[in-house]
Amino acid sequence: MTLRALARPTGRFVLSVVTAALLVVAPGVSRLWAQDEKKVSAPPEPAGPPAGPPLKIITYNVQFLPGLASVINRRKHPKYRATTIGKHLAKFDIVALNEVFDDGPRELLLDQLRRAWGKDFNVVLSPKPAGRLSGGCAIASRLPFLAMHSTLYSACSRPEEYGLLADGFAAKGAIHARIARTRTGPDAGFVDVFATHLESKDSKARAVQYAELAEFVRAHSDPRHPTLIMGDLNTHGPVRGKTPEPAYSRMMSLFRRARPAGDVLDLWPHLEPGVGGTSRQTTPTGGSRIDYILLSNPNQGPHRLHPLAVRVNRYLDPRVVALSDHSAVEADLRWGCR
Repeated sequence: MTLRALARPTGRFVLSVVTAALLVVAPGVSRLWAQDEKKVSAPPEPAGPPAGPPLKIITYNVQFLPGLASVINRRKHPKYRATTIGKHLAKFDIVALNEVFDDGPRELLLDQLRRAWGKDFNVVLSPKPAGRLSGGCAIASRLPFLAMHSTLYSACSRPEEYGLLADGFAAKGAIHARIARTRTGPDAGFVDVFATHLESKDSKARAVQYAELAEFVRAHSDPRHPTLIMGDLNTHGPVRGKTPEPAYSRMMSLFRRARPAGDVLDLWPHLEPGVGGTSRQTTPTGGSRIDYILLSNPNQGPHRLHPLAVRVNRYLDPRVVALSDHSAVEADLRWGCR
């Protein structure tokens, strides 16, 4: 027998022994090979950008009524309130405000955010037609704005019917800001944020505003990305498990029609069982729940906001009882694809 003939079987024998030893001593090697083969043949679906820290948002009716109407402000010392509120709001990423009618206190509040956020400060305000107050809404954020829009409602309570308390003195409407997830731009995702303050006196006018707001949301929200609707909706919100009032059901139905590719969640009853009142800080329940954070996610796709927590913050203050006549609604959201 030649040496070449002896070498062939010996080589096969040695290879078999080495392979068996690897499987016994390091069984994970075989699993690793299997995983590598799986990765090559079927790569996993991209998960999108990492979730990152929670997105902190707030909606707050701060009651800065201007001029002669300032006597109606339930909380006095507007300059003090504005500066103090601004300092509290600096910890949030997205801020929606109502009743920032008075230019002086509004700018004091926004100056606190400018100082805290620096070059990252962005804001959109309600338009102010000649001869009327603005709608009193603002959206401020430390994240980039990609687009901004506004609309005016066609119906509101008239001064000849409701006197000095009529909403018709103001150009009530809604504002929109498309806010990018990071400074890297829209590829990382964005959220469409809407802020409004609906009719407070005339329920028929408010019903018209529901429909007009829903159409505004439909026109300016991307169905592939999340949407937030925030503000004083002057509509009594239900407690979890209780039958909602017809006006609430009608409002939510219109918003869901505007976002047919995803549901619309009312964050308070979605996460909390209590009353969550926002209209009166000095009562045990906090009054009626009329201030909202609503979230609409797309049913599919990588861009979603996952609600982690929601709070009603009364912002009580020893000098002025509370910093506004409303409580704020705050939420923490995880921004990610899963």
